[in-house]
Amino acid sequence: MAKKQKDPIDLLLELEARSKKNARGLPQQTVQTTLWNGIAFRAGGISMVAPLNHVNEILHYPKLTLVPGTLPWVKGLANIRGTLLPVVDLQVFLGMAPIQINPQSRILVIDQGELVVGLLVDEVLGLRHFEPEQRVTRIRKLDPAVKPYIRGAFQQDDQVWHLFDMTVLTQDPQFYKVAV
Repeated sequence: MAKKQKDPIDLLLELEARSKKNARGLPQQTVQTTLWNGIAFRAGGISMVAPLNHVNEILHYPKLTLVPGTLPWVKGLANIRGTLLPVVDLQVFLGMAPIQINPQSRILVIDQGELVVGLLVDEVLGLRHFEPEQRVTRIRKLDPAVKPYIRGAFQQDDQVWHLFDMTVLTQDPQFYKVAV
């Protein structure tokens, strides 16, 4: 006597039931927070961070051509891959002592529409990531010349990182008055 074959649909239903019985649950979904990313740098002894999308490039201190008749904070022009880049000493612009050029000195290249400029800073400390809860509202007293460019801060461990807004800097009319 021949054994009766099961209907294929019944076999699939039976397979589905066994699979559901032995299946493990899906992993728990975790909530991801959006990190704030920026380039950390130091100027005038102040630890700052600029939004990642405000800094196009980081350069070693290049050979500069001096531009006569400019204010002391204009360091000169650099030829970067065939493009002339004005270089500004950020500390002097902010009313502090000039940066003493050393192996850690860097140029932050910013591109704000029609203005492309290099900002000389003491050193670049790399990429920093901050959780939203690391944002602080109380900021230590800052020099009045620096304060207009600071848009808050982040506290990470024991370090406060002041949020430096490059857009505010490049919209400042004083930033365009470079002639003596």
